[in-house]
Formats: sequence, C-alpha cells, structure tokens
Amino acid sequence: MSLTLADVRSSADFAESRRRLEAEILQVKGIRRFALGPKMTLLFENRATCLWQVQEMCRVEGITAAGAIQHELDTYNALLPGPAELSATLLIEVDDPVERADLMGRLVGLHQAVALHLADEPPAPARFDGEQFNAARVSAVQFLRIALTASQIVTLRDLGRPATLVCTHPAYAVACPLPLTLRAALAEDLAHA
Repeated sequence: MSLTLADVRSSADFAESRRRLEAEILQVKGIRRFALGPKMTLLFENRATCLWQVQEMCRVEGITAAGAIQHELDTYNALLPGPAELSATLLIEVDDPVERADLMGRLVGLHQAVALHLADEPPAPARFDGEQFNAARVSAVQFLRIALTASQIVTLRDLGRPATLVCTHPAYAVACPLPLTLRAALAEDLAHA
C-alpha cells in the first residue's frame, strides 16, 4: 500500500517527535540492514523506512508544499515492495575513492549476479533498477526487488530452513545467510503486503 499525504506528519509535528521517531526507525533499520560480504550492505525497505526518508527529505530540504511532498512520496513509493516481493537499497561501501572507482568498474554485470536462495526452492533473482548501471560501471547505490513465489514465501517464513543471499559476480562472489530477525521482519512485511 502506497504512502499518501495523510501519512506525512506536519513539519512542526515531525520536529517535535523526531527524536523518538529516530530511535524507533534506527531499530527498524538495524534489523533490516544486511551485510552482503565486506563491501556491500542492503537495507530491506518497508513503509516505515520509506516514510522516514520522506519525512527527513522534507525536513532537510524545507519542503512544505503539498505538491513537493507528493513528489517525495512518489519517489519513495517506488521503493516499496509489492505483494510477494522484497525491495532493498544496496550500497557499495568502499571509503577509498580510487578503490571504489576500480570496484565499480569491475562490478559491471552485478545486476545479473544476485539472488536469494531458499532451501530447496529455485533461486529468486534480484531485479535491479536499470537506470543505475551501464556497460562501463555500476552506481554505488542500487535499488533491487526480489519476487517470491508462494512456496518461496513459505520457506522464508520457516526459520528452520536456510535462506542465503548470494552474489556470483566474479569480482565479488559471496554467500551470506539471512539473520533470523531479518527473516521474521520480511515475513511480517509479506503478510501485510
């Protein structure tokens, strides 16, 4: 379900509640933040994470006009997962600019190399936003979606069965199991989608 103007707090209300809300969102994001090896982090998005970003953009940019707020809502609604889908922001995190530029060039094709593996189910490939990579290099920030079948959702919810995010790219081959707390949060999201 998309975020609407009715979900956005007034700037005064947000300023008054920001400390409490920030503490809450840090907990939500802490559970949803996932290290895919040493140089990539994913933040699995949901309504709370996207609404926080809208509120923060409005605060930082001084946005108060309904049309401008709606523009922010439209931008972040595009990150919300759909039914039977996970959505994440993937960050390539390398501090050294030379090393980062080198890695971005070597990661061409990353959009074809990430998938969620759930026990004995077929892998669920990640679909990347096509505007964030090209033939020469990838962007340090990627948005991706993972569509799941009904059977894959059942497996994801079964915390006794393995769930691993895998990157098979030759420049960055890793396989990282999803923590149980993250899986439980994603299962909750899927139940309310």
